[in-house]
Amino acid sequence: MKNSIEEAKKDVIKAGKILVENGLIARTWGNVSARISDEQFVITPSGLAYETLIPEQIVIVNIADCSYNGNIKPSSEKGIHADTYKLRPEVNFIIHTHQLMASVISIEGKSINIENNEYREILGEVIPCTDYGMSSTKKLRKKVSEAVSNYPDSKAFIMKNHGTICMGYNLKNTFDVATILEKIAEEKYKSTIKENESHPIADYGNSFRQGNKFTITISGKTAEYSIDGVFEDMPKEVQLHAEIYKKNNISNILHATDDVIVEFSRTGRILKPLLDDLVQIAGINIQTTKSSNISGIAKMLKKKNAIFLEKEGALCTGVTKADAEAVVMVLRKGCLADFYSSARKLTDQLGLIDSYIQRIVYKNKYSKIKDNGAGAAYVEKIDRR
Repeated sequence: MKNSIEEAKKDVIKAGKILVENGLIARTWGNVSARISDEQFVITPSGLAYETLIPEQIVIVNIADCSYNGNIKPSSEKGIHADTYKLRPEVNFIIHTHQLMASVISIEGKSINIENNEYREILGEVIPCTDYGMSSTKKLRKKVSEAVSNYPDSKAFIMKNHGTICMGYNLKNTFDVATILEKIAEEKYKSTIKENESHPIADYGNSFRQGNKFTITISGKTAEYSIDGVFEDMPKEVQLHAEIYKKNNISNILHATDDVIVEFSRTGRILKPLLDDLVQIAGINIQTTKSSNISGIAKMLKKKNAIFLEKEGALCTGVTKADAEAVVMVLRKGCLADFYSSARKLTDQLGLIDSYIQRIVYKNKYSKIKDNGAGAAYVEKIDRR
């Protein structure tokens, strides 16, 4: 049943908030739409924060040609939604997520046959996996549209190295599809990977910068320092944060201590580009280094928003706290993907040129839109070594 424009916009806003609250997306990644007629749908705007969306920011798009009115741009993936509504007259709601486990297993590039009869009733008999296409490209749109056409009974689709498309007849039904998809993906992951062990690590602190000062909390104790007033006789954690602030245009630093991230930091490996949102939000080929390498860490964070501290988790940076938290989120997902890739002996990863393009576009377009221009991120030079 199709909704009125007002009801559809409310449902899209509600769905966007659910996506953020449940960690199904990071930053402005993902999108939501609702059909309002056989000719039109409403969809989330490009690059604006889901937490603060209002009905006037939800865009009405024509299914036939993806045209729209007004100054607010619709999601760059509007074409995928339009094609799906054309192909599936029974579908009235679509969400594109970057949910954790479904994104992780997407790197394998394989469709999943559903054995559970209860799950089949909601998702169909198979969860197809589309071939890779870079975000917001005609190639990705074509790959998804082909899969939707070739699997007319499927309601959930995995997009290789990217995320998912879930569809249903209303908001609740579509989130049921996404929830069951995540359960299936988690079962598949857990059947492959043993649970990560917990290791005690040092606390390298969380901090935020205001002008030439920063406030840092280490092991529950909070103190304020001048960035230029930190010396060698001060705690190494304080020296580390001060040096990062000196060399980088960021205002927040978080020490990521999730078991998965700590476990990866113990491998000493470079985290390769396996997922689109990882390379966009955190960076490409994220290295591991010793915590004592203070100058080196600050320098490496000029090109990335994360660095692994050997056996001690990772430092994640952002212009805002929300930015840094998004880095932690995608970094954890990237570590899970790496463990899955290693266990399954997979060799595919994102191409470096595609990765660099996505990183630069994100840093210079979408991150600025979300922050409404505040604290604009620096332009990253391409390192071709």
